[in-house]
Amino acid sequence: MKLYFYFSAFLLIFYSCDPGEVNSYERYLNHNDTVKYVGKNQCKLCHMEIYNSFVETGMGSSISSSIRSNSNMSDTPNLIYDSIKDLFYKPYWLNDSLWIKEFRLLNNDTVHTLNKKVNYIIGSGHHTNSHLFEVNGYVHQMPYTYYTQDSISDLPPGFENGNNSRFTREINMECMTCHNAYPEHVSGSNNKYNHIPEGIDCERCHGPGEVHVKQKLLGEIIDTSKYIDYSIVNPSKLPLDLQFDICQRCHLQGTAILHQGKSFTDFKPGEHLEEIMDVYLPRFENDNSFIMASHVDRLKQSACFNNSEMTCVSCHNPHKSVQLVEKNYFDKKCMDCHNVCSDEENISDCFVCHMPKTSSIDIPHVSISDHKISIPKVISKLNSEKKFIGLVSINNNNPSNISKAMAYLKRYESFEKNSIYLDSAYFYLDQSPVTLSFPSYIQFYYLKEDYYSLINFYLSSDTSLFVNYTNEVIALSLSRTADAYLKNGMIDNAKYLFNEAILRAPFIIDYKLKLVSVLINSNEYSNAFTLLNDLKSLNPKRKEVYLNFGFLYINLKEYDKAKQNLMLSLKFDPDYILAYENLALLEIKNNNIKNANDYLFKILEIAPNHKNSLALIKKIN
Repeated sequence: MKLYFYFSAFLLIFYSCDPGEVNSYERYLNHNDTVKYVGKNQCKLCHMEIYNSFVETGMGSSISSSIRSNSNMSDTPNLIYDSIKDLFYKPYWLNDSLWIKEFRLLNNDTVHTLNKKVNYIIGSGHHTNSHLFEVNGYVHQMPYTYYTQDSISDLPPGFENGNNSRFTREINMECMTCHNAYPEHVSGSNNKYNHIPEGIDCERCHGPGEVHVKQKLLGEIIDTSKYIDYSIVNPSKLPLDLQFDICQRCHLQGTAILHQGKSFTDFKPGEHLEEIMDVYLPRFENDNSFIMASHVDRLKQSACFNNSEMTCVSCHNPHKSVQLVEKNYFDKKCMDCHNVCSDEENISDCFVCHMPKTSSIDIPHVSISDHKISIPKVISKLNSEKKFIGLVSINNNNPSNISKAMAYLKRYESFEKNSIYLDSAYFYLDQSPVTLSFPSYIQFYYLKEDYYSLINFYLSSDTSLFVNYTNEVIALSLSRTADAYLKNGMIDNAKYLFNEAILRAPFIIDYKLKLVSVLINSNEYSNAFTLLNDLKSLNPKRKEVYLNFGFLYINLKEYDKAKQNLMLSLKFDPDYILAYENLALLEIKNNNIKNANDYLFKILEIAPNHKNSLALIKKIN
């Protein structure tokens, strides 16, 4: 071990001695994959003043534990009501713990109640406080956000207009790694974590700190006024494009497409972001709207950016909160380039006109400075019907065809089910090598619901290509192919592929739930019990677990246990149609037609055009 440090010290001195090598960003020692992250508390030991300033920034307080001192809500926060789902949400404090209560009223009587403890507050409070909860490491978002600018409580972004997913939205690594320091993610899962840090930390901009800390403890000190310390990245020493990549890793929200074999934790400061991922945004004719975290995209459209060497840090000090800078701080930044007034004391709020605060199209109750720096002009009323031009990669001027295909597929699946996205995806898939496009073809046929073609593609493909992909990508492709087999009545093939998916991603609950359903329908009750008990130990709060227990007990004619589990699933979701269907089935088997009718009519209250319920009501009556 000591030999390693002596050698690294030699490299450090060697690289630092040639002034002509100041832009040799490839030589940073902390780019090596073996170098570990040490956490901001380790940085604090030597950089206390910067640390104390940084934790006051939006980045430094991006996620925190849910105690009173970290919340911007009052001690008596507001009730919110989702009129479409007919559900109320009320936060409340128990000592220093925050809880959110979901409930429903019928004729002033409470007919549903569910209480969830908040584990994390996400958002610094400069704009919002949203809330996360954790069960055995599985992290989900809660349906309650406090919008600090307007001092108003409302549903979170994306939960509005009938899209309230309640407590089921998974916080996966794509979400977590832009809103936080890198967590300890459990391999083979979407949203399970062994440890979640609190707040974006120093290493997100400077890279992993293990080598730097160990070298300083060994007394290896570099005169950074003359040389670059290659044990840690100082962004100011990087070429401008690499400085910019550090910021646009998170301040460029869009459809992020990882390159083959890459993960959301692979990017390190001082590397090219386009080597890890491409980030796409849709372009429309005559459209000047933008989304919340589109600072980079908007800035790149500015004449100030395109006619200078400015980067984000030309105006922003990442170590200091924008809310704590002195008066005229940003005006003076403008005057560094635009000497339009000899009396700087009279300069006031350039950004009010040139970077006006406005609403983004994705976050309600929030206004932010538009980073498209421009000369104010009267904008004529635009046609409300925007014409889609295409998806554009903002951080990569020459993305590959497979990257473009994946972007259109993800856009269709995650944002808007417009057939033009699938057509565009196929166009680029057809121009991509099969070694890169295997999972994307599976996804394409799956989203088109062309299960016959999906199966044919899978059977005609070389599955040895799987070695090029992560286990999570492989598992998703296998699960989708298993679904296609099920649609075509090929049960044994589906069972085999669901098992293969589970081997590669043992902590993704959905794959196990699908296999449980197949096992029950195949009368493999013992195997179904074993898998359901495993699921219950992984996450005892999933409604689907108790639904499947109920269905299993119906098949075993243990009707009391069946009803107990089905009612428990309704405790987690009072509008769970599958639970009501099984309760109706249970009552029919008990020859209790009145109760069966009650459950079927309950389904029709939730979904008035539910065909199965309408047909069954007609049949049993």
